This record gives sequence, C-alpha cells and structure tokens, in this order.
Amino acid sequence: MKPADKETIQAWGQNQIHTMEIFLSRTSHPEQADFDAFAGELTRLAPCIQVRPSDKKSDLPAFCIADNILFSALPLEKELAPFLESLTCLSAALPSLSEDIDNMLDRLDHPCRLTLFIALQCPHCPGMVSTLIPLAVHSKKIFLHIIDGTLFPETARKYKVLSAPCLILDQEYRWTGQTSQREVLDMMVRPDPSQLGPETLKNILEKGDAQWICQQMIQAGQIFEGFAALLLHSTWSVRLGAMVVVETLAEKAPDLATQLCPILIQAFHDQDISIQGDILYALGEVGTSETKTWIQKILPGLAHPDLTDAAQDALAAIGNKN
Repeated sequence: MKPADKETIQAWGQNQIHTMEIFLSRTSHPEQADFDAFAGELTRLAPCIQVRPSDKKSDLPAFCIADNILFSALPLEKELAPFLESLTCLSAALPSLSEDIDNMLDRLDHPCRLTLFIALQCPHCPGMVSTLIPLAVHSKKIFLHIIDGTLFPETARKYKVLSAPCLILDQEYRWTGQTSQREVLDMMVRPDPSQLGPETLKNILEKGDAQWICQQMIQAGQIFEGFAALLLHSTWSVRLGAMVVVETLAEKAPDLATQLCPILIQAFHDQDISIQGDILYALGEVGTSETKTWIQKILPGLAHPDLTDAAQDALAAIGNKN
C-alpha cells in the first residue's frame, strides 16, 4: 500500500462517526494473503472498520461490504476512493438518487446480478464503481460483484472479458466502457425471466426464493435453461435448492415438470455419481412412462449401489403416480 493510500484511509477514518463491520472471505486462492494483509492495514489505519471472516463460500477472495456487494479487488490507488465512498454510503444516510432512478428501482421486481470487471490502472473503472454502488445500496435485489480482472485473469477469461470496465448483467447482457445508471436499470426492469443466467438463479435460491423461480417458469410455460444448470451444479446445497423447485413443479404443474426429463436424461452419463443420484431423484419426481423405460434400461449397468437404490426409488415414485 502506497503512502498516499494510507493517508487517504487515515483521513477518511477520522471523519467517520460510526463503527462499521465488513466481512472477508476465506479461500485457498493464492491472492488471499494479499487480501488478508490489506484488511489488516485497513483496520489499523481506520479503527472504525472491523473486518470479520465471512462464513459464505466464495471462489475468489472478496470483501463483503453488504450482503449484496462484493469486492474481489484490492481497492488501491484509483479504486480506493469509490471503495471508501461505498462504506460511507452503507454507514450513513443513503446516497440520494434522481427521482426517475428511484422510480426504476421501485419497478425492479426480481433479483439481478451485476458483475463488474475492473483494472487497477484503468481511468474509467472508478467511475463505473461509483455509478453502480448506489444502486446496490438502495436495492437488495441487485447483487453487485466487482472483480479486478488483472488480479484474477482466469475469471476474466471465463467471462470472456477483454477490456475494462466491463459490466455483465445476468451473464446475458454486457457493456464495455462507461454506461449510465438509467441504461443499466432499463435493461434490468424489463428482462425476460427465462433469460436469467444460472448465477442469478443460484443467488435467488440462496436467498430462499425458490417459489419465485417456480412461479416464473409456470407463468412462462417453460423450464428456464439457467435453472436446468442448477440441477447439475457441483455444489450439493445448490442442487438441493433446485430440487425444492422440482418438487413444487411436480405438484403444481406436472406437465411442465416433464420438460425436465429429456434435459436430465441427456446430461446423466456426463455427471459424477452424486449428481447422477440427484438426477434419478428428480426423474422420479417428474418422470413419465418413457422416463420409466429409460431408467429400466440403464439400471443393469449402474455399478454403484447408491445409484442402483436411487434408480429403484425413482421407478417406484413414477409407478406410484400412474
């Protein structure tokens, strides 16, 4: 941390009248040590800040400054000012927004995920951080994850980010360079829910809003592509949340639920045993006579006893419905 950054933090901390608590993820990522070191300096220079270890799972080191705002970036140099501004927003009165932006936020009726890729030396990135932070502060429906693409190039490659700033909404829409609050919100308030990506739907599940996903799919009369991916997610708790949706669909919209069968059957052989077991459970909930025939066909070739049991349970569940 440069002397100028230390002076900025100290001066900012002296003007704060409230103690504030933020959380730092615990990961095995090689950059975690730098985040730990920054946290230590931050609390030393500004004692009003308390940094606690986060109990939320994260792939990247991140400062969680609110439930819906993550910084996977070391806020140094140009990025320090918007980081401190965001802490001020959360500890004091909400930042004022124009009336039309307030109205657009009021119209936002579903969760949205914003991923902003920045670069430490980028002259435009701090402006984008300052543009987006007030939106996430005002609306818990907006989940904002700020990622330093130069610090985490593997993540930037995953999202096919080639320059900064790059803002991605629900893995579907993106802006490169500067954009306005109005433009981002305009896309948020009128998306097709069926186009929501797996990460956004995962966020909805983790907030305990599985019924919203179920209701939206019933209204649309289709299984969302992003939802199907959750049933194949590597994390068991995510698959468990998706199973709640499957069970509700099987009860409230059984014809719609059967649309899951070909998707899960096609994916079955490429998954590991634990996911295969969950697929068989889901097929038992929503399966048809054709599904039953498919399970009977693969049953003799299932080597693992857990899969054999899951297949037999699925056959019984389908049989009980007919």
